[in-house]
Amino acid sequence: MLFKRVSRSEPEKVFIVAKNVSGSTATAGYSLVFDVGASVDGVRVTQAFSTDLQAYAGVADSDIANNDYGLVQVYGYRSSAKIKSSTGSSVAGDNLITVAADWGLTPATTGATAKAFGFLCEAITASASSQFATTAKVFIRAL
Repeated sequence: MLFKRVSRSEPEKVFIVAKNVSGSTATAGYSLVFDVGASVDGVRVTQAFSTDLQAYAGVADSDIANNDYGLVQVYGYRSSAKIKSSTGSSVAGDNLITVAADWGLTPATTGATAKAFGFLCEAITASASSQFATTAKVFIRAL
């Protein structure tokens, strides 16, 4: 794990080194889960599927090519992360949960039972489509 040097003027952040085994590039800001398949080793990460939604690893700090290693942010403020949201607006402070078959996090609906792995730091405005992807300021807490 990589811990940023303590600074009163900069937000604290924590990173892990992980190997992308998703089959494609994990773009900066994409959320990743730990691989829970037959080759599980605590280092391999991939895109979330319905069977591993609670195995959240964090957000790719920069692009990570398939079968390559990179930094994954597991704690702290992030100025840009992929968010997949439903029609309607979300407000700062809304919890974020993983999404099956997507690289993003989504604002939790009222009464959601999934574990929250962060929260929005800014509001997201409504979209005309039923599902839309955007980027937003978030606070990650995957530890």
